[in-house]
Amino acid sequence: MTFFIPSARFFLRLLYRLIKWFLITMISLFLLFLLLDWIYPTRLPDTHHAQAIISESGDPLRFFATEDGIWRYQVSLDSLSPNYLEALLQYEDKHFYQHPGVNPLSLVRAVGQWVTTGRPVSGGSTLTMQVARLVKPMNRTVWGKAKQIFWALQLEWHHSKEEILTYYVNHAPFGGPIEGVEAASRAYFGYSADQLTDAQAALLTVLPQSPSRYRPDRYPERAQQARDKVILRMQEFGIWNEQTVNEALLEPVIAQNIKGVTYAPLLARRLHNQLQNQAVVKTFIDLGLQRNIEHSLATYVRSIDKHASAAIMVMDHQTGNVLAYAGSSDFLNDERFGHVDMIRSWRSPGSTLKPFIYGLAMDQGLIHSHSLLMDIPTRFGQYQPDNFDTGFNGPVSVATALYSSLNVPAVQILNELGPKTFYSRLHSSLVPIRLPKGNTPSLAIALGGAATTLEDLVSLYASLGNGGYTVQPRYYEQDKTVKRQLLTPETAWVIRQLLPGDSAFGHVQPAQHDWAWKTGTSYGYRDTWAVGVNSRWVIAVWVGRPDAVPIVGHYGSKTAVPLLKRVSGFLPQGEFVPPPKEVTQRDICWPSGKATEDAHNCDKQQKSWVVRGQIPPTLMLTGNQSNALDFAEIKLQIANDSGLRVPLECNVPSHSKIVDVWPTGVDLWIPIDWRKQAKIGEIDPRCAHIPSPPMYGHTVYIRGLWDNDRIRKHAITLSEPKIQVQAEGGIAPWHWFVNGKLLEEKGESLTLKNLTPGHYQLSVMDNSGASDKVEFTIEN
Repeated sequence: MTFFIPSARFFLRLLYRLIKWFLITMISLFLLFLLLDWIYPTRLPDTHHAQAIISESGDPLRFFATEDGIWRYQVSLDSLSPNYLEALLQYEDKHFYQHPGVNPLSLVRAVGQWVTTGRPVSGGSTLTMQVARLVKPMNRTVWGKAKQIFWALQLEWHHSKEEILTYYVNHAPFGGPIEGVEAASRAYFGYSADQLTDAQAALLTVLPQSPSRYRPDRYPERAQQARDKVILRMQEFGIWNEQTVNEALLEPVIAQNIKGVTYAPLLARRLHNQLQNQAVVKTFIDLGLQRNIEHSLATYVRSIDKHASAAIMVMDHQTGNVLAYAGSSDFLNDERFGHVDMIRSWRSPGSTLKPFIYGLAMDQGLIHSHSLLMDIPTRFGQYQPDNFDTGFNGPVSVATALYSSLNVPAVQILNELGPKTFYSRLHSSLVPIRLPKGNTPSLAIALGGAATTLEDLVSLYASLGNGGYTVQPRYYEQDKTVKRQLLTPETAWVIRQLLPGDSAFGHVQPAQHDWAWKTGTSYGYRDTWAVGVNSRWVIAVWVGRPDAVPIVGHYGSKTAVPLLKRVSGFLPQGEFVPPPKEVTQRDICWPSGKATEDAHNCDKQQKSWVVRGQIPPTLMLTGNQSNALDFAEIKLQIANDSGLRVPLECNVPSHSKIVDVWPTGVDLWIPIDWRKQAKIGEIDPRCAHIPSPPMYGHTVYIRGLWDNDRIRKHAITLSEPKIQVQAEGGIAPWHWFVNGKLLEEKGESLTLKNLTPGHYQLSVMDNSGASDKVEFTIEN
């Protein structure tokens, strides 16, 4: 028997044929792959990601799911915790960067285990194959596995390893509506996936294998068992040392409810609607400050009204960055209209615009800090303002008028400045105010007869701490800082000194205080405001009912200021700001308002802040429709021997004398010897035959009450007192005021009844502007 002994040539031919058929097979398979790839393309799809609104420190404020309800937040590989990527690649696919999408050895091992045990022990899936299943879900059958392999090869052909891995970490299921490791980390642990501990990294590595079974918020024991398996495997592979493994095994599985946290929800909603295509929106919110404010609001409003809400904004006026944004007291409380963002709602600002009326008037050279103003019953055309609750004070300085938020002086200054000028200056400074439909700017703006928003008030008050520049709020990183000059730096500094707070109230030395604030209360107690500013921050507070129902008895200083003070305590103290070079202090005289050396007589001396050396005289016009004479100064002829006034036509030796006189209407509040009649004096009897025009104006008196009367209930019947008074003299109609509030009655007589015990001021003003007042007390 002979044996065929292949020659070397035979082996070469065989090898050639094998290589040939192998190449033909591979080329055919490759061409088939290309054909199938062309017919049935598989690519990583562009998916919609949910949106995360985060704080300045990167902590989540609020998450917004995709349209299909999935929490999925885009994250790059370099922003993930290294220990997570290390555990993922070692545990799930250690040869990820070497294989073409399929690991043949893993597949053979998986098939062998299946045949040996009769059930699947390991899937043999690479991360690419898992991505293929995420892109195209399939049944767990042999045919499904074959398609998965093909799709994995397609993905490797068209995408880089980094793209495939990025898709996995952003789309892997982590239980419930959560997809992606970033969403899982924030939902379960409350922070970003770049801060994961080793134990948490191991848990999030294994969780996608069975996301419902291993959910740590529902099944912490199962989650821990699966996690520990990964940790021990990392030790087995020699990746983590013994100390790292032991510390990881000791860490308990603690996960929060996947609903997560919500801070600044109304700001988050606002930014979500504005920036829907931006996966992560980083704000300037200081999370610690935001938490404190939200907690303070929720507790504060409980003592006010069951439907009351409140809003607060805190802004760094140097940059415009908004550090806190609480648009309502409780976002989830429908009874308090928590879904209504009161930071953006148009409301009456009450008296909060007054500082800027005075400021613009000061910049125009109309007033200085202690100019003489008139807080008396006054009518400006058809507009007749009253005071909040305090009666009238007579002659007051700008400093007193602003500090006490008096109404009539503010209207007096706006009348001089011009409502249209004020309105246009605010608009040009990017601080709009909204007028009632069909109305033009009027004097009512001074007392809240317009509408603005809380964020616009923040922008406006920024000018008092920022050299006169209004600053638009910035809510997120891409926002630009926008400033517009409203006041000069000097005037802004002076106005801030005159506001309430820990201020020096216009005294010789500048205020060594941190905060200055202004309050406001809209008509009918519908809105209460407090806005505070220091050298760095602005705080604005609104308290009221979003449905505009009044909360009687609540006003700015009572309701909003305590909340403002509480919030200011959460912020660092500001810095002392010295007066600008162009701000000096000068002694001025009343009634002229001029510097002491320029006044003809000085009834009362004041020390005033003066800007750029401007010392304007007193604004003598009160706005009354009056034929009464009203002079800043009067030139008189005085008889040399008697000292009495003589007309020019009287042939009596005389000399000229100039006296500064007080404005008409303030006589009731000043000493007798300061009054115009006393200063002008009587006509010398030797000149009585010469006609002389009146120099005092009309006179009106209140009859039926004496000043400082004390009135009690009827001694026998205990009935409430009924007071009847009458105006004597003057020109009809007569306007009556009780504690500064204008009454509807315009007749010559008035009946007061149902007066509760307390102190009252009753004033009357006739059509010429002449007035009288009495003060009385109702006793128990």
